[in-house]
Amino acid sequence: MTAFARWVMKGRMQAVIAATVLAVLALLVTPLALLSAAVIVLTVLRQGWREGALVVASGLLALGGLGGLLFQMPLAVALIGVMLWLPAAVLGAVLGRSGSLRIAIEAAVIIAAAVVLVQYAMLQDPAAFWGEVLNEFVVQRLDAETLSASNIGQLIGLMSAWMAGGVAATWLLGSVISLCLARYWAASIDRPGAFGDEFRRLRFGRWLLWLLPLLLLAGVLATGGEPNMLSQLYLVGMVVFLVQGLSVAHGLVKEFGGSPAWLVGLYLLLFLVAPQGATAVAAAGYLDGWVDFRARARARRSNTGD
Repeated sequence: MTAFARWVMKGRMQAVIAATVLAVLALLVTPLALLSAAVIVLTVLRQGWREGALVVASGLLALGGLGGLLFQMPLAVALIGVMLWLPAAVLGAVLGRSGSLRIAIEAAVIIAAAVVLVQYAMLQDPAAFWGEVLNEFVVQRLDAETLSASNIGQLIGLMSAWMAGGVAATWLLGSVISLCLARYWAASIDRPGAFGDEFRRLRFGRWLLWLLPLLLLAGVLATGGEPNMLSQLYLVGMVVFLVQGLSVAHGLVKEFGGSPAWLVGLYLLLFLVAPQGATAVAAAGYLDGWVDFRARARARRSNTGD
């Protein structure tokens, strides 16, 4: 990955090629979109927003051309690039200006919250809108007999109720991954190991610690626990503390010299038991915001002379 980052940083053309090719391949392999966005973040982070803007503009022209040649949809493919790269460029600028991964992620939280608010402002009923989208998606991929024999309609109803926040939360998680990748690449070029130290110290601002329970309480009081705008914002906030929970795990394993197998087990838990595992890690991250497990671990080790 370091060799790839060095190649991307050789010049504007390399950055444009990397971001564009990864974005096109992401139409087939979706996770590659995270790498494409990370290339934009890295470019803005290391070379400034002016160079980043030129890379984004050149990449959009290239995407439009490839979209026309491969899919006969130049504007649609270019629009995908806009949605993928413009937020990445903004977050790269925040990261470069602040020098803080925490502040960049908090900026991403604000953007994700805005995504929720815009949906509720522009759509009369976000759940109904997403229900139609999901229904159309399913109908195109399953035959009528399968649809009638399954309870897919109930699942769509459940999913559509949370899609407004789910889309924003998914975007936020992807943005955090892209930010971390770009930060790791930049550190691997300039200061190997610096990213790991920064990630293991990651703790978010107190404003999020106060805001999250307020959103939960207000959301429950407003509709008795039914999905609403406040509960969708709460869902976005949970992603932040999921990230902090992962930071806590990495920090404690490093502090106590634990085996990397602990972290492998944690990530397997997140993949295999996704909702419950993610909730548990997010709860640990939220609790760390108040009690600071890593500072307590360091103090305990220094008191014991270990």
